[in-house]
Amino acid sequence: MANLYELQGAYARIQSMIESGEEGLEDTLESVEGALEEKLESYAMVIRNIESDVEGLKSEEQRLAGRRKSMESDIKRMKAHMQNAISSTGEKKIQGEKFTFTVQKNPPSLNIVDDKAIPDEFVTVETVRNIDKKALLAKAKQEEIPGVEIKQGEILRIR
Repeated sequence: MANLYELQGAYARIQSMIESGEEGLEDTLESVEGALEEKLESYAMVIRNIESDVEGLKSEEQRLAGRRKSMESDIKRMKAHMQNAISSTGEKKIQGEKFTFTVQKNPPSLNIVDDKAIPDEFVTVETVRNIDKKALLAKAKQEEIPGVEIKQGEILRIR
């Protein structure tokens, strides 16, 4: 793992506990000695290191997802070539030494060509109710609206 900052003793232990999912993190955080500013600086260093690891993991997830999709596409293409080869022989079943290859019909499926022409007895209508939260918030700031309350939390920013 590449560290963005040099961590010492307890803070390196804290980062290790976070990464491994170890129990007792809160107790370890509370036991660390030092001035509040020093603690906050050290916590921020641990957070930056973990954020860096998270970005690396996201990148790896995307790379692996791309590789999986490529492999799935390769499988699909090879199966289509195999099916075409079997169909070109006029056979429906070929017995190999380790595998048996069979071309068979899929269960019937439905292809809807014109959904407007389908009789109403086969159609269900769903109503979707969307709330414009931005407009509702703006109005609720001006006057009281039933079923709505304005809340405002806080967040820590590290710069």
